[in-house]
Amino acid sequence: MRHFRPAVLLLAVALFSASAWAQSDPKPIPQKGTDATLITLDDPNPTVTATAAANSAANPCPFQSAFCVDDNFQNETGKTITSITMFFSSSDNPGLVFNCPSKTEMLFAVFFDKCAPSTVSGGEDITFSADGKLGFNGVASAGSTVCIPDLDDLFGLLGCDKDDVTTADGLFAIDMYGDVGPKTTITTQAITAPEPGAGLLVLFSALAFALFKLVRRAI
Repeated sequence: MRHFRPAVLLLAVALFSASAWAQSDPKPIPQKGTDATLITLDDPNPTVTATAAANSAANPCPFQSAFCVDDNFQNETGKTITSITMFFSSSDNPGLVFNCPSKTEMLFAVFFDKCAPSTVSGGEDITFSADGKLGFNGVASAGSTVCIPDLDDLFGLLGCDKDDVTTADGLFAIDMYGDVGPKTTITTQAITAPEPGAGLLVLFSALAFALFKLVRRAI
């Protein structure tokens, strides 16, 4: 439960009862993942299709929804993913309109605490990001060393104790809940922001290639 920031959850539960969760258009929310589609430097934007499963102990749905669609991923990029955009194609998801969770619902998210929807060509983007507050630090790459502070550390304000240091597994999930039935199939593409270093590498590679052609012409 340390991932869920207990103090924040207690406040959220006090303000919001389980019976109040509205079953509306599908809403994706970041959660802890299991077996997963890999996100790598070679394949940073994988597309996945999954069918809704019933709420159960083996497949717990957010906010006790009767059914939900789970997309599981694993960060294998070697870098922390601090933002990710889920693209929902309107042609692949006919009749479905996706919304961000409410601010209260986002208190129950893991890794990311900000959500921004936008209409784009061919569908919708739901972008999640982490602001580094209250333990929302994005998804560390599998195998990296991370600190997950608990209440005795005041969410990291007093540093990181040895018992809070662990090895990240890079696993996370995007769970779709709300207007999701037993036969609902959702296709989405996970789009990760390119690392600044990767962008510079491409830029310098292009520059080097251009200079090489210029030198050849001069010769």
